[in-house]
Amino acid sequence: MPLYINLIIEIILILIGFCLFFYIVRISIAYDKEQRLTRFSINGINTKQPSFTDKLLNFYYKIINYLSKIFKKSKILTNYSKKYEIYVDKASLVKEDAINFISIKFFVSFLCVFITIISDVIRVKYIYLPQLALSFVLGFFIYDVFLIFEKKNKYRKLENDLLKAVIIMSNAFKSGRSIVQAIELVILESEGRIKEEFKKIKVDLNYGLDYDVVFNRFAKRLNIEEAYYMSTSLIILNKTGGNISKIFTTIEKSFFDRKKLKDELASATAVSDLVFKILVFIPIFIFLVIFIIDRTYFVPLFTTLIGKIILVLCIIIYISYIIVVKKITKLKD
Repeated sequence: MPLYINLIIEIILILIGFCLFFYIVRISIAYDKEQRLTRFSINGINTKQPSFTDKLLNFYYKIINYLSKIFKKSKILTNYSKKYEIYVDKASLVKEDAINFISIKFFVSFLCVFITIISDVIRVKYIYLPQLALSFVLGFFIYDVFLIFEKKNKYRKLENDLLKAVIIMSNAFKSGRSIVQAIELVILESEGRIKEEFKKIKVDLNYGLDYDVVFNRFAKRLNIEEAYYMSTSLIILNKTGGNISKIFTTIEKSFFDRKKLKDELASATAVSDLVFKILVFIPIFIFLVIFIIDRTYFVPLFTTLIGKIILVLCIIIYISYIIVVKKITKLKD
């Protein structure tokens, strides 16, 4: 089979695999939102026949849950999953445990291996173990990239929504309303996660919990600096009293200035950040393209002494470059 046909087949299969994965991830997010709405719906759960998408999603969740049950028995994987606790959505009805992320990573890895095997079978070629190992490792870390981008987007949205909530509360205090009334106003005028979080605050206060406990819980759930700052201010105000309207005006201005500074830093470092990302991904991209076109090209790097030395030096230089540039651009964060 001609080389260009092989290349086209591989690219098509890789694209199909990625599209399938991101499609499942997106519909799982949509499904989670739908389940939250259904839980608070007066009409209850819809009893219509499940669609093909629902069946596919249920099959996906069954696989993830089955893998999670197996991985929970492993102390190594359980300890490794702790680093993914920061990605766990506390309000989600689907992802309840950090071990689920490990299951998803393995699922993506197996999907990449499956695509590689199908590709070799279609092209009537031998299946090489190093090739399968590379596909597995690549698939294992693809989901991390998705999580990083997803976390950044959620963080930005959460910051903006909290700023809007602070503005609403500040205006409420200026009109002479109490903390509870300001919280109720935020619930009425907000949407998304912030609305749900302020509903939890109201429920906790209705149960008679102390302001310290309620707002500390709120700050821990959001886990952003602005939430801790706002919660601490409300706790101190509740204990000592003071001009709440004036203090919240100061908080509002502080949040605005912080957001403005972040936006200015983002604009100033946008070009350098883009260059950094391009320079990081170009070597990986070139390696993958060459590997797809000619899988024997990199054999000397793994079979000869000089090749192994060069390979180790390249990896060290590559990792050092990423660490140094990250430290230089740390001001942005």
